[in-house]
Amino acid sequence: MKTIALLAAPAFLFGTAPVHAAEAPKSTDTLATQASQIVRGKVLELATKVEKSTNESFPGVHKDTIYTITVEVENVSKGSHAAKGETITVRAWQPHTRKPNLPARQGHATIPRKGETATFYLTGGEAKTFTAITPNGIRIEKAVIEKTP
Repeated sequence: MKTIALLAAPAFLFGTAPVHAAEAPKSTDTLATQASQIVRGKVLELATKVEKSTNESFPGVHKDTIYTITVEVENVSKGSHAAKGETITVRAWQPHTRKPNLPARQGHATIPRKGETATFYLTGGEAKTFTAITPNGIRIEKAVIEKTP
C-alpha cells in the first residue's frame, strides 16, 4: 500500500501542475471584440529575430522567433491609432526552441510575407506599434505567389 502511495504522489502532483496547450483559433466575432484596432494593409517589410521567450514560463530553454511586420494601412475598420496611408509596426511570434518539448502556446498561426495583404486584429498602438492577437489575429487576404523556374 505504501508503494502505491509513493507512486501515486508524483502522478498526482504532475497531474495538478499548470498545463499549457495550443490556443484554439478565435472566431471573427471574438477577434473583433478583443481587438482595439482592426486594419487591412500591405506588408512592406518583414524582419525576424530569435530571442528568449517571454511567452513560455515552464522551466527549460525556450526561444521564440519574433516577427516585426511593417504594414502600410489600406483600411481601418476599428480603432483610431492608425489611419489609411500610415505605416505601422505589428509584432507577432512563433516558438523557435522548446526544451523540454512540452505542449505550449504556438504563437501566430500565419505570418504574412513581404508584398502580401492581410487583415490584422491588433492590441496596443503606442508609437504605432501593435501586437497581433494570437493565434489567428492575422488573416492573409492577398498572398504573393512565387513563380517557379
